[in-house]
Amino acid sequence: MSIDNREFALHYYRASYLFARFTVPYMRSIYQEFEGDMVLTLVLGEIATRNVGQFFEKPGEPIPEAVLNDLAEQRRLLRPCNANSVSDTTGIPRETVRRKVNTLIERGWIAQDEKGYLFVTQKAAERFERFMFTTLESLLPAAQALAQTLSPGDAPGDKG
Repeated sequence: MSIDNREFALHYYRASYLFARFTVPYMRSIYQEFEGDMVLTLVLGEIATRNVGQFFEKPGEPIPEAVLNDLAEQRRLLRPCNANSVSDTTGIPRETVRRKVNTLIERGWIAQDEKGYLFVTQKAAERFERFMFTTLESLLPAAQALAQTLSPGDAPGDKG
C-alpha cells in the first residue's frame, strides 16, 4: 500500500494520533520489558533482524521456519553480524555495543561463535514470543485504521 499524499495532508493529525496510539504503548512496553535499557533493545533487535533477514529475503523455494530451532541450521542459514557492524549500523559507540552484547550473552539471548559472529538464540525467541503476539494484536488494528485514513476516499470523521 502506498500513502495518498492528499489524504496524508488532509488527515495528518488523525494519522499522527493513530500512529502514536500504537507506538507510545509499544515503546512503554519495550521500556518495561528491557528494564529501561532501550539501547539493549536496539542491539538485540539489530542482531536478530540482521540474522533472520537473509533467511526471509533469500530467493527461491521458502524453507520451513522450524529449521530456525536447530542451532546448526541457524549458523548455516542466518546472516551473521558482529559488534562492529551493529555499531556501524546503529551509530551506538562500539564499546557500548560490546557491553550490551555481553549482557545479551549472559542472558542467553545472543550466542557468539569463535569468529565473533553474533546469533540470536532460541531462548530469546521463546522469551519474547508472547510479547510479539500481544504487540502484533495491537499493531494490526492500528495499521488498518491508518490504511483506512490514508486511502483515497472518506476517512473516519470526514463530513464528505
